Amino acid sequence: MLAEHPAFLWWIGGNSLTFTMIENEYAPLRRYVGQFIEVTDEEWRLHEAALRRRNLKKGEWLLKKGEVCQHVSFINYGCFRIYNIVKGEEFTTDFSFEGNYITDYSSFLTQQPSAAYIIALEDAEVMELHYNDMQVLYEKIPSWQKYGRLIAEFLYTKVVERAQSLLFDSPEELYIRLMKERPKVIENIPQRYIASYLGIQPESLSRIRKRMMIQDGKDL
Repeated sequence: MLAEHPAFLWWIGGNSLTFTMIENEYAPLRRYVGQFIEVTDEEWRLHEAALRRRNLKKGEWLLKKGEVCQHVSFINYGCFRIYNIVKGEEFTTDFSFEGNYITDYSSFLTQQPSAAYIIALEDAEVMELHYNDMQVLYEKIPSWQKYGRLIAEFLYTKVVERAQSLLFDSPEELYIRLMKERPKVIENIPQRYIASYLGIQPESLSRIRKRMMIQDGKDL
C-alpha cells in the first residue's frame, strides 16, 4: 500500500490526511551516475545492493597514507580534504562535498598503498563501493565499464587542469578562479587549507584577499 511505501511520510491533521514524498537515499548518486550513462532499474538494484553506508565524525580519516584504498565513496553529506605530508608539511590537493565522489583513485585502481590522507572536515556520510564489487559490476553490467572509463577520463582532465593552473597561474589568479568555479570551497573551508591548496602561505592569502577587497571598494 502507498502508506507503507518508504518514500512517503503521512501526517494526520484534524480531519485531513496528507503526505509528502521523501527522496530515496540513493537518488543523488543515481542522478550523478545518470550524467554519464543510462542505467536500468535492474542494473541500478545490482549497484545499490553493493553499496555500504559509512558515517564519519569530524576529524576522522576516510583513508590514511600507507593504506590501500579499497573503496570509491559517494558523499551523501559532509565535506572532505585530501592532503599529502612532505617533510612534515601538509599540502592540500583537493576538497570534495556532498553529491560527489571522494577516493584516492590511483591507489584504488592499482591496489597499491596510498600516499594521501583523506579526512572529514565535518560530520559526514558516504556510500562506499568496494573494489571487488566494482569488478563484479563490470562483469554483470556492460555499461558500468563505460561509466568507469568516463569517470577516469573526467578525473584525469581535472588533474591536468589543476597541474597547469599551478604551473602557469599566479596565486591571485588561482584564488579568483577558485571563487568563480568552486564557491563552496571559499564559503566552507578554513583559510589555512585554502592557502595550502593554492600552494601559498596563509599570510599571502590574507594579502590577496585584502587587495581584492580594496579593489572592489574602488570599483564601487
